[in-house]
Amino acid sequence: MNILLIKVALMPVVMAIVTQASRKWGNRIGGLISSMPWIAGPILLFFILEQGKLFGIQSVPGILTGIVSLIGFCYSYARLSARFSWLPTLLLSYSVYVLVALLLNQIRVNLWLGYGMAMGSILLCLRVFPAPAAQPSSIRRLPYDMLIRMGVATLFVIAITELAHWVGPTWSGVLTPFPVITSILAVFTHFLQGSSGVVTLLRGSLLGFLGYTTFLFLQAFLLTDFSIGVSFLIALLVNVLISVAVSRLV
Repeated sequence: MNILLIKVALMPVVMAIVTQASRKWGNRIGGLISSMPWIAGPILLFFILEQGKLFGIQSVPGILTGIVSLIGFCYSYARLSARFSWLPTLLLSYSVYVLVALLLNQIRVNLWLGYGMAMGSILLCLRVFPAPAAQPSSIRRLPYDMLIRMGVATLFVIAITELAHWVGPTWSGVLTPFPVITSILAVFTHFLQGSSGVVTLLRGSLLGFLGYTTFLFLQAFLLTDFSIGVSFLIALLVNVLISVAVSRLV
């Protein structure tokens, strides 16, 4: 019950922070900030608290292959957003996520191969990512949209962590980077600002995924020697350093 309360209390706060950052600093920075391990970190933490450290470590290779699926989601959403409204774009992009995950699950991916695949897919996607059109002159707002975002994010995280009891560490890992914040931000940005806004947002997310992937990769090593808090803190510092460097260079 205590862990459930943490999930319910934490996720709305995270969603509010990311949404406000996107509104204040724009879609590119919002996407970069949204790609921090706001969701994957707590999900991995909940796995460890509920299933044990070994379960968390064993889930890391699956997490890395899940990131490849996440990149497929981002690319699909960016490409399709210019042709379709938010709902078919979201459903088709979710389908791409699932299909990529199913394909990768057919091959045995070790830790280092998974990390290389994830980082390589990010860099490749950045090269072929569509360019945004002109930004709209004004941005609409929906009533109660913040509450909707908070509620959806919380339900996603509860569902994913509860599934861990049934699907084991490999598929739990694949589901960990499921585009919770990414898809919520993408849908709202697409609906309110159009394709150009969501393309800018998702490109910012891709840049941030370089640090995000490294954060998760490092857990396979850090958790064996350090406490959960120290492991997460060290990896988070590396994540932030990579994200800052990328934001300045690109």
